[in-house]
Amino acid sequence: MLPSTSLPADNSLQVAALLTLSGGFLDAFTYVGHGQVFANAMTGNIVLMGVAVGEQDWSQASRHLPPLLAFVVGVFLANCMRLPSVREKIVSPALFCLGLEIVMLSIGSQLPADFPDAWLVPGIALVAAMQNSSFTHIGNAKYNSVMTTGNLRRSIESLFEGVARQFDKLALREARIFALVCACFLFGAVLGGLCTLSMGNQALLVPVLLLLVAFGICLYDARVPRQ
Repeated sequence: MLPSTSLPADNSLQVAALLTLSGGFLDAFTYVGHGQVFANAMTGNIVLMGVAVGEQDWSQASRHLPPLLAFVVGVFLANCMRLPSVREKIVSPALFCLGLEIVMLSIGSQLPADFPDAWLVPGIALVAAMQNSSFTHIGNAKYNSVMTTGNLRRSIESLFEGVARQFDKLALREARIFALVCACFLFGAVLGGLCTLSMGNQALLVPVLLLLVAFGICLYDARVPRQ
């Protein structure tokens, strides 16, 4: 259930923290700077789209549909990369998806402020969904790097189990790990909002840096022979 040194780096807490920081940052980036739309939190997009429809604000409602569709396509593409025929050509689908996200965000950081949100936000949602579908575990425990509800639930459940089992160390450690992941998402969102207000689209250079570090960790781990 917990991180293990025998598992690959893409399942490590360090990589999970970096990806979750990026996930919170990107949601704040698109919400604050690009039409109050989320790049990752599809639950939020569905709720906000429903509210806009109820208010008959069709323009705002339509803003939430492209990232929803892009997220669906991103998850589909990430799963396609696990097919045997594709694995013959791409050794590490997870690193491929992460590299694609780095390239996409790097391009986005150089776009002018008047670049259409209808293209930028779905593009971010697409690559974020691919990354989210490729990096799914901390150790053997499932987590989500672009949304935090499930991570928060897992933390509270583990805390309850740890206390109910007379302070079970394993469960309490898992509670701390998932609480840290939630905190990373929150910190990423705060940082994303502040950077977007002051830097505009160049704020995307921050998640690019975070993802480059995660990419480097995974690449180094993949090249080191295992015992």
